[in-house]
Amino acid sequence: TVSYLGTSNAAKVKQALRVAYRAHRSQMRKSGEPFIIHPVEVALLLSGMQMDAETVMAGLLHDTVEDTDLTFEQVEGMFGLEVRNIV
Repeated sequence: TVSYLGTSNAAKVKQALRVAYRAHRSQMRKSGEPFIIHPVEVALLLSGMQMDAETVMAGLLHDTVEDTDLTFEQVEGMFGLEVRNIV
């Protein structure tokens, strides 16, 4: 859960989840699982350590630039330079 981040930051994380989900929607892992499971698990680990919102968002988005059509510029436009730099 990201409730420790407060309402505004939790909403940003939720938006990052939506973007990651859409970006990875047609991708599957070799195991047959949807690819989005990996970034969600990363974000859960980061939120379990109570990392800041930018770090959790980057955890959700970390494979999007590498594995989808999403660009660093788009990530920055949606989530800011700090998230882009972490991604």
